[in-house]
Amino acid sequence: MASSTELREQRAAMELALEHLQRERGGDDPDVATALRDLGRVTHELGEMEDAQALLRRAIAIHTLTMGAEHPDTATDINHLGLVLHDIGDLDAAHNAFERALSIDEAHFGNNHTHVARDVNNLAGVLRDMGDNFSARTALQWSLRIYVEHLGEDHSTTKSVARNLRLLG
Repeated sequence: MASSTELREQRAAMELALEHLQRERGGDDPDVATALRDLGRVTHELGEMEDAQALLRRAIAIHTLTMGAEHPDTATDINHLGLVLHDIGDLDAAHNAFERALSIDEAHFGNNHTHVARDVNNLAGVLRDMGDNFSARTALQWSLRIYVEHLGEDHSTTKSVARNLRLLG
């Protein structure tokens, strides 16, 4: 994990790159949306939740406008917003975000893709925090199956999901 100083330096560089990209391509370009999402992720890591939400909502709006509401890039933006909402304790909104991202990714990729596994894993965390351990366990089993198949048992993501499943008991 990067230090706070490293994250702040990374954020400053990303903000500068975003300014240049917006001047080059305008504000409603898909690459601008992706840069906003990446900046939102770093801002989230810094604990600046309001800024992270604003950046991610702007990314969602641009990707929805340029790529469509059902595009995987829009789902990735929504997924990242769900992580922020989960971290601030808005479990209902996080649940809705992860369900929406899952719906988009499942429709686009089918039910056995790593994007689906990511969405299901994140949804499981919210379900657990909402007290629904049964549904969380089912979601983690689904996510784990996909990750084992696509990444292997020794991959760090696979191990993390397996650990989350073990912790549920």
